[in-house]
Amino acid sequence: MNARKPEPLRLRLPLLTSIAFAGGYFFGHDGGESSPIHTDGGKSSQGKEQGADGDSSLGSVARKNGSGSSTFAQGADRPEERRTRGKSVRQLLFEARAEYSPIIRLSAFAEALSDLNEDNLEEVLEAYETLPFGFEHMQEYRMLLYAWGQFDPTGAIEYCNKRASGMGAGFATTGVLEGWASRDPESAKAWVQDPENAGMTRLYNMGLVRGWASQDLQAASRYVESLEPGDDVGKLVSTLSNEYYKQGFGPAARWAEGLADETMKEAAFANLSRQVSRDNPATVAEWLQDHVDQPYAVKSFENLGKRWSETEPVAAMDYFEELPDGKARSEGVDGIMENWAKEDPQAAGEWLNEREVGPALDPVLATYARVVSGEDGAAAMNWAMAISEPELQTRTVTKVGQNWYRQDKESVEAWLPQSELPEDTRKAIQNPPTQNWWQRLTNR
Repeated sequence: MNARKPEPLRLRLPLLTSIAFAGGYFFGHDGGESSPIHTDGGKSSQGKEQGADGDSSLGSVARKNGSGSSTFAQGADRPEERRTRGKSVRQLLFEARAEYSPIIRLSAFAEALSDLNEDNLEEVLEAYETLPFGFEHMQEYRMLLYAWGQFDPTGAIEYCNKRASGMGAGFATTGVLEGWASRDPESAKAWVQDPENAGMTRLYNMGLVRGWASQDLQAASRYVESLEPGDDVGKLVSTLSNEYYKQGFGPAARWAEGLADETMKEAAFANLSRQVSRDNPATVAEWLQDHVDQPYAVKSFENLGKRWSETEPVAAMDYFEELPDGKARSEGVDGIMENWAKEDPQAAGEWLNEREVGPALDPVLATYARVVSGEDGAAAMNWAMAISEPELQTRTVTKVGQNWYRQDKESVEAWLPQSELPEDTRKAIQNPPTQNWWQRLTNR
């Protein structure tokens, strides 16, 4: 299906936001999909591009002036001023490619690509020809595909399929769809829902909804609500939540509360609480009071506890201790203690010392002991042994003991005979599992 060709316009390019989800992974870059930069002694088309002084642009534009800054960064050499001096979009892009500063570099790409159209597309693609099609150049390609998607989306999608394959091409296509949907969402939706694209529809919806929401948030919301629930829909709800929050917390909260599907509502609540809780926890706390007994709000309470604890852990604890017993309270308190124990174990320990030991405090003691054991297993063991619930105590003592054993094997060996721990627990402590680099870094 071909999209209708819109009237010429000056494009508004997204500059520093990410095109993809999944940890920021962009084109599914695996080292094999990229087109490497030529090393043919400057004989590629890019190497032939001439600067104003006749030198190869890839060499000349990176040359430093007397003050140590690149020639591209000079105040009198802004893209719009250079354009008035007759430089082509192609020349601007080659100079931008050689710029070191990411701010100047991406600003220059955005300026050059804001005029992308059918007439200059070929010279723009020539400048991109040897730019690797992968994560390291995510932003440059996102701008190209977004701009191209606004006037020739099917051509841009063909380009993605030529430069990459599989998921790599799929992720790149979401960038095209974002630009396409920001101009013509109905045509973009029809393309996504074409049976030929069924295998990648869930991925393509990411670009479709992002672009559509920038043009018509209510219509994009109705589209997402019409989809079958799933993890991918949760990510789409997060995109919508971000857009609604731009209108203010009130409109975003009312939208989240109005969602009929529980899975979508949970995703909306979680995303909104994650955005707002650190800087304005009181607002989120007041909002969530009316949802304390609802399963869809549990993750939101956890987010509130974690974010609030970064600035006011005591106030956060006071709030959660007033909540009725249940999942929301326990998850929130656990989140607070995990952060608090990392940032200020002394203050967190003093707070615990003022509480009565018993079943209600057991989960908090377990969290504190586990976190502290990453740095001081001996001290953490005292807290672990204070847990009253037998199974939780055994799990925590084992975890804490293993961390302690890694830190000070001799002390643990001396302590175990007098610990009165069961034999299987002692053996587990003396045989801690091997940790990967991330576990060693985070003490988990």
